[in-house]
Amino acid sequence: MKCSNCENKNELKTTKISYKYKDCGLENVTLIGVTTMKCNKCGEEYFNFGDIENLHRKIAEILLQKADLLTGREIKFLRKHLGYSGAMFAHLTGYAHETISRIENAKQEVAEAFDRLVRFAVANKMPDRDYDLHDLILKNKGRHFLRIELSQSKNGSWLEKGAA
Repeated sequence: MKCSNCENKNELKTTKISYKYKDCGLENVTLIGVTTMKCNKCGEEYFNFGDIENLHRKIAEILLQKADLLTGREIKFLRKHLGYSGAMFAHLTGYAHETISRIENAKQEVAEAFDRLVRFAVANKMPDRDYDLHDLILKNKGRHFLRIELSQSKNGSWLEKGAA
């Protein structure tokens, strides 16, 4: 690779480093073995993080398995990983936009119930499903019913008979 910042025609010096990945908004993420390329003429440095979407998905998976409560920054990372604005996330969770902002900016403590709600929201969006709970909530297209009726099939599984 050549430097795109200067007129240097020489190949860039390539090394592997450990990199504090603060770009994701979290202070405690370190990437080991990141390829970096540096121009020996102007000092410009380039980093190769590979598939960023896959990287962020892995960070999200690790955060979901965290034993302690999520921090505001971690919640913000997860919200952004889902691709939601603060207003959309507020609508999804049923919390006020201002509350979400205070939590994400560490001006309000994270309640255990909110922590769990965020984890369930993220986990629900990650696996394959035949419905998208997020779209149902955000587009107000959830089903309305007074009772649920199920019938057991011959193989023992439960089927929806009807909902009234």
